[in-house]
Amino acid sequence: MIEEIVNKQEPIGLYIHIPFCARKCNYCDFPSYSGLSSMYHDYTEALCKEISMISEKYDYPEVDTVFIGGGTPSVLPSSEIVKILGTLFQSVKVKKHSEITLEANPGTISKETASAIIGAGVNRFSVGLQAAQNRLLESMGRIHTKEMFIECINFLKSLGIYNINADIIFGLPGQSMKDWIETTDLVLKSDLSHISCYSLKIEEGTPWFEMRKKGVLPEVDEDLEREMYYRVISDAKNVGYHHYEISNFSKPGYECRHNLKYWTGKPYIGAGAAAHSFMYNERYANVLNPSEYISCIMKNTQPIAFSELIDPEERLSESLILGLRKIEGLSIKKLEREFGYESIENYKMKIEMLEKKGLVSYDGDILKLTKTGLDYANLVWIEFI
Repeated sequence: MIEEIVNKQEPIGLYIHIPFCARKCNYCDFPSYSGLSSMYHDYTEALCKEISMISEKYDYPEVDTVFIGGGTPSVLPSSEIVKILGTLFQSVKVKKHSEITLEANPGTISKETASAIIGAGVNRFSVGLQAAQNRLLESMGRIHTKEMFIECINFLKSLGIYNINADIIFGLPGQSMKDWIETTDLVLKSDLSHISCYSLKIEEGTPWFEMRKKGVLPEVDEDLEREMYYRVISDAKNVGYHHYEISNFSKPGYECRHNLKYWTGKPYIGAGAAAHSFMYNERYANVLNPSEYISCIMKNTQPIAFSELIDPEERLSESLILGLRKIEGLSIKKLEREFGYESIENYKMKIEMLEKKGLVSYDGDILKLTKTGLDYANLVWIEFI
């Protein structure tokens, strides 16, 4: 039965998680670890084996987006990344003109290593800048400087890579509007294809969370944070970027195709420790610990920590939440065709209430966040959970 479904299945996205970093940042709560370089080779071997297992499980699936994320994938030796990509191309049907992204941080990748990775098939890079001020980068626990970011972008372009994303963060402790404008000016003048722009969230378990509890972390002004967000929206639009998702901007035609799979409920498979998958209305996740992950794979055991079937009601809830992340919104008629008229009716009162509050609006049958809704998106999500 699975084989029949797979053959009818549209191309999937494949996420590959590399849980290693040169140094853990002070704000990061992602499943990533520093000081584990002795594990790199064994992890690569396990990852290659899991990719082969995925191919067998899903009958040599067709893939049109690959995202190698972390952590910091570029801390791996380029030979290990090349091996992962080689296994990938042997194990699944990678469609022509697929988007194949690698996350990289300045200071962990050189022109030589980038050249080898590009030769193995990567055609898009996501580079972590975060801020253009070296004092802020140091306070965040980053290992690079502004100058190293500029050097990284320049050598990627010299190697023929123009599909480049930069990650930047606003609402940092000690970050002024002047700092933010310098950061956005740097990425906008770098003529990148894509910018991901995130509001800082200080999560439990991070050094900054503990510092804030002790009152030693500078407070962030919420009004200033909102001002920063609308400044980047305006400046990016003025130089030709399309604001297509709450936190993402692209040149026309360069939206992140892999992330769009998440926001539109498309199927994807995750490989590696902590990686998540969504296939045939089943969501499952691998074990978090890299050592445990390697052990499972080497024993030919599925490294799955949990799995759950997503019923139609939950899928509809997620479709509303994720679809409203997109600036263009989502079609209610399309949802009615997929889930049935009565299912959508159950949300009509909530949508009307959000309309009255000025958080969402209709454009024909398209439901989208308003400008105020962008500020209070979490209040919208709560209504659909």
